[in-house]
Amino acid sequence: MKVLWLAHAIPYPPRAGFLARSYNLLRELGRTHRIDLVAFVQEPWVTTLFPSLAEGLQQSHQALRQLCSSVTFLPIDKVKRPCGKHLTGLQALLSGGSYSGSWLVSSRGRRAIGAQLSSASYDLIHFDTIGLAPYRELADSVPATLTHHNVESHMMLRRAGSASNAITRAYFRHEGRKLRDLERRTASRFAAHITCSELDSARLQEIVPGVNTVVVPNGVDTDFFSPASAAERPNSLVFVGTMNWYPNVDAMHFFLREVWPALKQQLPAATLDIAGTNPPSSLGELARNVGGVTVHGYLPDVRPLIESSAVFICPIRDGGGTKLKILDAFAMRKCVVAHPIACEGIDVTPGRDVLLASSAEEFVAQIRSALADDERRRAVAAAARDLVEKQYSFRSIGAHFVAVLENVAGRSAPPR
Repeated sequence: MKVLWLAHAIPYPPRAGFLARSYNLLRELGRTHRIDLVAFVQEPWVTTLFPSLAEGLQQSHQALRQLCSSVTFLPIDKVKRPCGKHLTGLQALLSGGSYSGSWLVSSRGRRAIGAQLSSASYDLIHFDTIGLAPYRELADSVPATLTHHNVESHMMLRRAGSASNAITRAYFRHEGRKLRDLERRTASRFAAHITCSELDSARLQEIVPGVNTVVVPNGVDTDFFSPASAAERPNSLVFVGTMNWYPNVDAMHFFLREVWPALKQQLPAATLDIAGTNPPSSLGELARNVGGVTVHGYLPDVRPLIESSAVFICPIRDGGGTKLKILDAFAMRKCVVAHPIACEGIDVTPGRDVLLASSAEEFVAQIRSALADDERRRAVAAAARDLVEKQYSFRSIGAHFVAVLENVAGRSAPPR
């Protein structure tokens, strides 16, 4: 097949959340089919992950050209202007639209994608998020698929429900409703809607009854995320996640304010490492005040930190989709103590391959239990690794994804 892949961010490097998913699925699709990639440049991501924007673009282009026949990067004009995000949000609010449905749309984007469509005859167009759906009208006759990394309207409405500020709550509720309208309005224009879990498929089908959803679960590169038998640091905890993503920030604020003081009182030797790009100053200040916590910021390779820790915590209580950080920790053969929301979309068995906790008291109890019982902790960790090997390897998930796209396009893959 000849596939045009439209992305809302450069899918490289494959070390964080949806970047890992998109990169690995691109890689598997590129094994047997030709891909032309058009990706919008989210500059904060690039400048966080690379020494400079120019170097990040150059390295990303070089790496992605190993997977794709052509690679085009586009600026996001609306957020590049002064106060771009705030102005885009305000304009969406005043026009009755949504920020997520408008921030990627520009005349430059239409021209570039239109030119790409004119340059080749495509069997399929893959849209990697709902925010790209407005570009569907440029080639309505070509079969298309749409990925929902989260069901965006559900995630935004859940965020509204947890917001403490009335104005913020009202804005998120408005954004969630407008996103739900966008999901309904554009659903029929895509032959298949690709979700990360059965739960997200059910959420989307509740919004758009009868919509064709196909689950392609999130996965993990089990070769890259593989334990190297490093020694564990006693009584050590770790959390890894992008720290400018609100569910991660909320999770760490909750943990440091409500869980950590009680845990330290019962286990004074406990330590916690937090790693992830762009941690807010409030987190650093909170960590300094409670003691025993190190905020690392971005680390090029998180594997040594994860492997040397005794327990991986994931107290995420908000957001949507499937948390790839959980799968990474499972692959590293770590015992994970997580909130049930953090495990949505993953086929876990509580007590066997993950320990679940909802309240601060439950987190303290589960962590203390895991740290006190080496045999149990290692058994949970081993079961977690076994789970990802059997169900969440990107090689097998990628094969399923390719088959979905081939089916939509009505084409058979060449022999593998």
